[in-house]
Amino acid sequence: MRFGLAFAFAVMTASGASAQVTELEAPGILAPTGDPGCMTMTTADTRLSPPDLALGVLACGKAGNWDAAAELYILMLLRSDFDVRRVVDATAHQAGQVLTLQLDESQSEADRASLGEAIRRFADPTTTQRDILCQMLQTSGVPQHDPSWMIQHGMAAFTALEGDGLVPGFDPAAGWEQVMRETVACQ
Repeated sequence: MRFGLAFAFAVMTASGASAQVTELEAPGILAPTGDPGCMTMTTADTRLSPPDLALGVLACGKAGNWDAAAELYILMLLRSDFDVRRVVDATAHQAGQVLTLQLDESQSEADRASLGEAIRRFADPTTTQRDILCQMLQTSGVPQHDPSWMIQHGMAAFTALEGDGLVPGFDPAAGWEQVMRETVACQ
């Protein structure tokens, strides 16, 4: 499975009857750095990017391990949120949503339903799985993955990106704590 997205620009003529489309794609856009296979959240390396984790979700689904798939899916979303907080280019911030759409499109309807059911068990604050999820997130460690998968998704990748694309002075530990507190409501 290839995760990627091409930017298309259309230039309409005065009559609006025709369009010229040019596709541009930055290297590394939504690209995984490796295929980790199926694993649990607690064994997921902090260097795995959201696209890497998406491949893990697919591997777990193929193996019928929907709880592990749900863990990796949630971790993928949270690491995407972490990257939104540390990547400067606001036009790159929808990369996680695009990745999620591509992942969903690559699964059958039955697989999406099985994954959704597993995710609901983790999302329910009245279950012990929710507490387990928060404990796993706290012990999983601060993400250390390369954010280029998101940086390359933004317009700055095409228009003279200055610097490394990261928010100056971003504190990864504080950023991850903020994701856990605000996005997942883990205390």
